Amino acid sequence: MTIQEMFQSSLALAGEFTLFIGDTIVAMRRLWYRRNIFLHHCENIGVSSSGIIVVAATFLGGVLGYQLYVSFHLFNAEALLGGSVGVAMFRELAPVMTAIMVTGRAGAAMAAEIASMKVSEQVDALEVMAVDPIEFLITPRIAAGFVMLPILSLFFTAVASIAAAGVACGIMGLTPAIYWEQYSRVVDRIDLVHCIVKGSAFGLILTWVGCFNGYRAFGGARAVGLATRNTVVASCLLVLLVDYILTSFLPFGFGKLIRSLY
Repeated sequence: MTIQEMFQSSLALAGEFTLFIGDTIVAMRRLWYRRNIFLHHCENIGVSSSGIIVVAATFLGGVLGYQLYVSFHLFNAEALLGGSVGVAMFRELAPVMTAIMVTGRAGAAMAAEIASMKVSEQVDALEVMAVDPIEFLITPRIAAGFVMLPILSLFFTAVASIAAAGVACGIMGLTPAIYWEQYSRVVDRIDLVHCIVKGSAFGLILTWVGCFNGYRAFGGARAVGLATRNTVVASCLLVLLVDYILTSFLPFGFGKLIRSLY
């Protein structure tokens, strides 16, 4: 494949994805009629993912608490550990790690499920019964990802912050009062906005990419594997790209807006 063909293929894929996003936004107006399916996917994406979130957040928080304590101890600045953990978790680590963990669990699963329905002509059967596949299969998943990822990100932050405190205070000897006093003093509502906005954006990314790859699958069993692989790779890359964009924009855009309200 030549460079020109690769460019044309990428451009066509981007256009197809844009049209898919437009179709789902239009179908979102009837989400209320699929609220039971929406709640089911909230449970699947959110509640069922809480186990891996707890495990990942515990180990990440413990490692972060240990490494930061060792680094700050060189400068007799151990008191800064609590605030550093809070800012790092709220602004970056929690939303990104949550999105990656949920992509590997729920994003890949929804791509495989929809791709299986596509190749086995179950989607065609829905259309024959006058059921809109976008409205029935796609929009509840996207709405669930948009709602649940910020909640999971905040949950990740809480677990990781406690784990970091456990390592820093229980093992390394930092005074708990110093840790939590610095944590509460440094972390503010702007950090909370970062976590919520990034979580919502990442939730849209992983569900849109997963549903898109599943919905455009065709062929046999190989198509299911390709849809799953493409979902994980594309979602992780887009999460990191959008994370950089939001990190650059939020302090000057939403940050000023939120500060002006208080």
